Amino acid sequence: MQFLNRILKLVSDVLGAVAMLFLAFLMFGITLDIITRAITGSPISGVFEFTELALVMIVFFGAGWTQRDDAHIRVTVLTDKLSRPVRVWVVGIGWGLGALGLLLLAIPATNEAIYSISIREFRWGYVKIPIWWTKASMAAGLWLACIQMAIHSIQILLFGEPGKQASAGTGPN
Repeated sequence: MQFLNRILKLVSDVLGAVAMLFLAFLMFGITLDIITRAITGSPISGVFEFTELALVMIVFFGAGWTQRDDAHIRVTVLTDKLSRPVRVWVVGIGWGLGALGLLLLAIPATNEAIYSISIREFRWGYVKIPIWWTKASMAAGLWLACIQMAIHSIQILLFGEPGKQASAGTGPN
């Protein structure tokens, strides 16, 4: 499991860094577009279209980073009231169901990405923007999140809740 966790960490770090590059593009691209609009009265061609694609990349490439750090927002008011063995079972099954949900999204997204790549799909706005690569990236992000959730579920069911042992008796996490 350690080897698998290291591989997932490496992949999520790389994809997370790519997501941050797209976030930097959003910050600087939109700022520059606003300045250009204020000075010239017209936008920079393609910034709006690339902004849409950047949002997709940030969400689907950043999800793996968030999953790895166990930083997703969740409400634990009910599971915190359960006994430890029941809580481990419920949380582990919950992560497994999340992985199943992502699998149900990843399969059609992969099929759509394959088709989009095969036709080199473009989107027309002010400029012609290729979108096949974002569809492929979205499918890859869904698969990574699915695999991470499934492994997280298995680790919880086999070894208990990660992080809970170290903080036992110190209050809610």
